[in-house]
Amino acid sequence: MAGSGQIQLWQFLLELLSDSRNLACIMWEGTNGEFKLVDPDDVARRWGERKSKPNMNYDKLSRALRYYYDKNIMSKLV
Repeated sequence: MAGSGQIQLWQFLLELLSDSRNLACIMWEGTNGEFKLVDPDDVARRWGERKSKPNMNYDKLSRALRYYYDKNIMSKLV
């Protein structure tokens, strides 16, 4: 989706979750806004493509997720 501007990671994840074609990499789980990264490496690769950062990997993506956890934007479920 070219021309999307400065999309935030949470917006990107929500976009993926909104399209059932992405069930192989991310999916809703439960009824309280919980989701699961089925294929975290694929999600990271797609995020890298979207942001024009070809070196994106899950380690880098997970840093952004931890920032969201620290700021109470998202919570990690174990």
